Amino acid sequence: MNKNIQKNKEYLHNVAIAGNHIEVLRDNVDINLIDLDPENPRIGYWTDNQIKKEFTQDEIAFALREKSDDVNRLKLNIEVHEGIMNPIWVYRKGKRFSVIDGNTRLEIFKDLDKKYLQKECYKKIPCEILPKNTDDRTKNFIRLLQHLRGVNDWEVYERARMLYILWEKKGYTEEDLQSQTDLNRSQIKKWIEAYKNMTNQFLSKYGTQSDALSKFSYFVEYENPKIKQGMDDIKLSIKDFCGWVGTGEIRRAQDVRNLRKIFEDKKAKEKLVQCGYKCAVDELSLVKPGISSKLFEVIEDVIYRLKGMPRFEEEEIIEGGNSQKQKLLRELFSEVSKIVKKLKG
Repeated sequence: MNKNIQKNKEYLHNVAIAGNHIEVLRDNVDINLIDLDPENPRIGYWTDNQIKKEFTQDEIAFALREKSDDVNRLKLNIEVHEGIMNPIWVYRKGKRFSVIDGNTRLEIFKDLDKKYLQKECYKKIPCEILPKNTDDRTKNFIRLLQHLRGVNDWEVYERARMLYILWEKKGYTEEDLQSQTDLNRSQIKKWIEAYKNMTNQFLSKYGTQSDALSKFSYFVEYENPKIKQGMDDIKLSIKDFCGWVGTGEIRRAQDVRNLRKIFEDKKAKEKLVQCGYKCAVDELSLVKPGISSKLFEVIEDVIYRLKGMPRFEEEEIIEGGNSQKQKLLRELFSEVSKIVKKLKG
């Protein structure tokens, strides 16, 4: 247990938040006096897909538990240490408190309190308590600070959703977001556009797939200007791209980069228009085997690197200055020679 935090008496301290120095109270608060945040970005995809827009505390808790793997790992850590290292952030709301950051940790404390009725360590949770009149901009800054540049690991889609909401609905500029995150303006624009495309075009059709949200990085890769221009040149759109991702033709985020290679080859480009990504890759692999084979991708890289080997390194190998490099080159030569010999046969 982190005894320093759990046993600390309450105290006030000044914290710099969004350019202002705010007096924050550190204290341990009764878990039954704290409400979960209905705007918690971690459950944003779940709330976005509900008919109603207001949710009970039980419904919010259910949505948090939907991420069972993440919650279970965190719960085990808290149970082993009987506490948390970092206090959650809350603000006063009448006689109660509302969470800004730390919803999952609060729910875990409630679960462990039911499991260990006699243990006092789960009845109160360490909190950083903001004043009652705290404005939304300060609350949003804390969410950004804790998740976009902090220690917590939001899923990337959820982080992008937070950026989109602040930019589209809360009036934040790209400069505001850049100053409050570790992302540059180009990354922020890519994340926001990727979020819009994925939400509006992909999730509406393929959102029931269990791994749908994990494919956000595919849409970030798609935001490469050369890829978007290439798609536009051959009259294809984000809907075509969503189809390739949704049906499994594009299986990894890095495979999206292959589109640039496809655009450079006339026959592969024609196949892309006629029958999709997989057909185009199969066509391109006839002249660029590395695009569909990890082995030949490595071979192409080895050839490139051997051609660019520095003269001093080549002389070092030839003169016996590095026996391990000689050994690896001989093994490579031996294996390649076996294949070449069969080709000649």
